[in-house]
Amino acid sequence: MINLKTRQQIITRKRKIKVKTKLFNSAGLNKIYSNSIRVFKEMNIQSRLLFVFSALLIISALGFSLFEYINKKVLREDAFILETDNLPITSSMLTYASSEFSGMGSGLSSIQESSIITTVSSIDYKVKPGDTLSEISKAYNIDVGTLISYNKITDVRRIWVGANLKIPDTNGLPYKVKKGDSLESIAADHNIPLNDILDANNLDSEIISVGDELFIPGAKISEYDYKKATGTLFLYPTNGRLSSPFGYRTDPFTGTRRMHYGVDLANRIGTPVKATMAGTVIVIGHQPLGYGNYIVIRHERGFQSLYGHLSKILVRKGQRVSQGQRIGEMGTTGRSTGPHLHFSLYKNNVPVNPLAGYLYR
Repeated sequence: MINLKTRQQIITRKRKIKVKTKLFNSAGLNKIYSNSIRVFKEMNIQSRLLFVFSALLIISALGFSLFEYINKKVLREDAFILETDNLPITSSMLTYASSEFSGMGSGLSSIQESSIITTVSSIDYKVKPGDTLSEISKAYNIDVGTLISYNKITDVRRIWVGANLKIPDTNGLPYKVKKGDSLESIAADHNIPLNDILDANNLDSEIISVGDELFIPGAKISEYDYKKATGTLFLYPTNGRLSSPFGYRTDPFTGTRRMHYGVDLANRIGTPVKATMAGTVIVIGHQPLGYGNYIVIRHERGFQSLYGHLSKILVRKGQRVSQGQRIGEMGTTGRSTGPHLHFSLYKNNVPVNPLAGYLYR
């Protein structure tokens, strides 16, 4: 066992050796520097020019090698090496947006009070544990879209056990008459014969009033409303000009053709960026040679979204965000040629084009 006095002697000896090493290294560097300056001064002008030219060539070669390394690193980052808290996710993409969509998407309510349409018979059904809308629709030979629209379901994931559903005896959609509507225009919009609407609603004439509740037999729920209710509708995350779509493009830095796994939206610095869908923030990071300040949000059904080049981040890791919530501001951080948002959407860690049926105007 080493006593305290011996231990102190060893520590003191190590400190002296360390100081001597530092002095030796410093003196050695100073000597090399001094000799280099002396040799350079003794050279003639031609030798000096040759020396400077050679040094520039070496520096240029090192700089080019560094650039290639950086470029390859960024390419690999674009090819999915971003790390989440547990799974690798893919790269980037985006689509343009409009503020009018800030209120769209899957709502927080589940089943609202359904419309009373006296011309359509319906039965009451109480949701049991393990029920799904698809199973209920098959059991009663009714389209899922009819169940969604007839019961005004805004989010199928929030239908609770014990909730009452009304199941109509025929497929179709309820419709509330708006200002400017006519039976002819309603029939044309839904591609349904006018007489079918008259018969289904026991109407003797085509006279209707604003606020009237109708049933459009055979009409199909829109893809927008279906995805809204099933939680697969994504909001436009910001406003701006679409500057680069999903797909192959010429890299603005290298000039080479490469895959762009996202969509770029250009606008002013500070333009609000919103969550495309409700979810949990799983990554907040900064990539000087990549996405700059970026956010990754995990959504249900295996979806993830990435928001890159932000000037500000307004959320924290682990935070639960709602659809349309402001999460950051547009910027030009990272590998960027100007202010824009780089938005990516992934399904089970594979990039998908958000303009291919995911985002809606």
